[in-house]
Amino acid sequence: MSTPQNQTPRPASIPDPHVNVDPDLSADPTPVSGEERSAADSALDRETLEDYLNQHLLGSRSGVKMFRTAADTWEGTPYAQRLVKLAEDVAADQRSLEELIARLGMKTPALQEAVGQVAEVAGRLNPVNLTRSKGNGWTQVELDLLQGALQAKAAMWDVLAELADHTPELDRAEMERLYKVAQDQQAEVQKISEETLSTRFLGGTD
Repeated sequence: MSTPQNQTPRPASIPDPHVNVDPDLSADPTPVSGEERSAADSALDRETLEDYLNQHLLGSRSGVKMFRTAADTWEGTPYAQRLVKLAEDVAADQRSLEELIARLGMKTPALQEAVGQVAEVAGRLNPVNLTRSKGNGWTQVELDLLQGALQAKAAMWDVLAELADHTPELDRAEMERLYKVAQDQQAEVQKISEETLSTRFLGGTD
C-alpha cells in the first residue's frame, strides 16, 4: 500500500507503539548476579592477583617509612614538610590498597603481615642515608629510591585499571585516578631532587 503524500513514513529504527514488544527484550539490564560475575572474570587468575596486590602492600609499608625517613633528612628545610605530606599521601594510598584487597575478598597472609611490620621498622632504623646528610651521593640514592617506589605504585594502579573490565570490584575511573595521583607524587619527588642538586653535585653546602 502506498503512503499518502501528506504523511511522513515512520523510520524503520523507531518501533511502532502499536506493536507488542516482548517485555524481556525491552527491560532495563538487571544487576550483575554472582553467577554472571563469575563468568565475567572466569579468565582472571585471582590467586595471581592476590599475590600481586599483597606484594605491593608489603612494599607500601616500607615505602611510608622511607618517606618519613627522607623528611628527617631534610628537617629544618622547606623540603621536610613536602616530604611529610608525601608520606601522608602514600599512607592514604596504602589504606586504599588494603580496602581494595578486602573488597576483592582476598586476604593478606599472616606471615606477610609480620614481614611487613619488620620492613616498616627496617625502613626507619636502617635507612639508605645513614648520616642524614643532604650533600652526598646517598642522599640522591634516597630520592631516586622514592621515585622508583612511586613509579612501581603507579604501574600497579595502571594494571588494575586494565583489569577493571574483567573484575566487577575494580572501578576503572578510581584506578585511573590513583594512577594519576602516583604520577603527581613522583613528579613532586623529582622536583625536590632537581631543586637540591646543588647541595650534592655543584659544590653546595650541606
